Amino acid sequence: MNTTRTLLFSLGLAVVGPAAGGCSPESARDDDVVPPRPEDEAPAPAVRPETGELLIEELYYSGAAPRGGTDHYFSDQFIELVNAASHPLDLSGVMVADVFGAAGEINPGMVPAGYRDLHPDQVVMSSVWRMPEGARLEPGEHLVIAHDGTNHRPFSTIDLSGARYETFVADASDRDEDHPTVDNLEAVVFNGGFDWLVTVFGPSIVVLAGDTPLGVAASADGDLPMAPVSSVLDGVECLMDGDAGIFKRLPDAVDAGFVWVEGTYVGQSIHRKRRDGGGYRDTGHSGMDFVVGPPAPTIARATDGVYGDPWIELGTGRTAFTPLTDSVELVAGIQGGWHVDVSLRFGGFGPDGVRLVYEVLSPQAEPLGFVTEATLAAASVLEDGDHWLRVGDRVVLDIDDPAEVVGEAVVVRVTAALDGQTWSDERTVLLVDDEA
Repeated sequence: MNTTRTLLFSLGLAVVGPAAGGCSPESARDDDVVPPRPEDEAPAPAVRPETGELLIEELYYSGAAPRGGTDHYFSDQFIELVNAASHPLDLSGVMVADVFGAAGEINPGMVPAGYRDLHPDQVVMSSVWRMPEGARLEPGEHLVIAHDGTNHRPFSTIDLSGARYETFVADASDRDEDHPTVDNLEAVVFNGGFDWLVTVFGPSIVVLAGDTPLGVAASADGDLPMAPVSSVLDGVECLMDGDAGIFKRLPDAVDAGFVWVEGTYVGQSIHRKRRDGGGYRDTGHSGMDFVVGPPAPTIARATDGVYGDPWIELGTGRTAFTPLTDSVELVAGIQGGWHVDVSLRFGGFGPDGVRLVYEVLSPQAEPLGFVTEATLAAASVLEDGDHWLRVGDRVVLDIDDPAEVVGEAVVVRVTAALDGQTWSDERTVLLVDDEA
């Protein structure tokens, strides 16, 4: 990855009837139900968060465990915040950043390179992202910030197409996709390549108050942004392992401890503990406040069902729906493998709670790839008149070389399920490789 540092202040339709802490999170929360607010009830005024009110609830950075034909997939990283207060929070201008410095002795001979001792009253950061004006979070509500706001299956277990925000790098020569269902954070300072990858060995993450003035710390790698400890709303220190304490980057006033997962590309994240009797544990010591478990981003869902004459149409396209014709492009994945981009147009049911299964089969109905699944929410689809568009899914083929399938006919199939009913569409198409 380029590590140049840049300072940017500023149509066949068918209808068919662990590690540290040693425990897992309570449940996967992507099926949470959000009760509607009466239309005539005005929202309560939101206030700027104080320390302890806006917390990092989950941080997933380790990368996915080997799955879907690849073993080093990292684009599914995310940060999840929660409103731990009893009133709505005004998140206008709130910033999220990764703190500068190594997570441990990744290579023999490495020594701490953070600024904890040189600037004990500051946090020195690498990249800083800002939330838009008017951003708001209700009491107990979660907010997911995605590295990439798309469906990461089958390479990962995670679908982030319903996240609130993503960290899109606009100046990345089209190498970072702007996913259409997820709003972008503003890059205040971006030090990286074509994507915001926090270290899979263990990042330090801080959340800064919206009115925080950023200073500049000089370094051999170029100027780095810094902020006073007093402006930190929450922070968490993740290191490579239990022996990496000398690599701590955060001052004790922000996080007096640290936490770690079992390794890199293990599909583990850290989750904030709940206190007995409710609420979140927040002692300022991440080793006591967090446990390790599988990633489980909170994507809120309502209770939509079947409301009309259901129909479904399978298409292609990564960021927009394109009808399938007699051929489909075989795409080389940026992190390995070959896949087919699939999209969907449907109406008369959902979108909340719709479960999708995509497959690529031979004409003899033999599987040619890895099954891709998704569970939809209103936030993970695009409204198009009286129906919905689902984009950003892919089916990865289980092949070693594209020559095995290019020029061959395959069957691309999707099945949607909701409330005990299923609908499907499949197309026989020719696999082509326009880049060959």
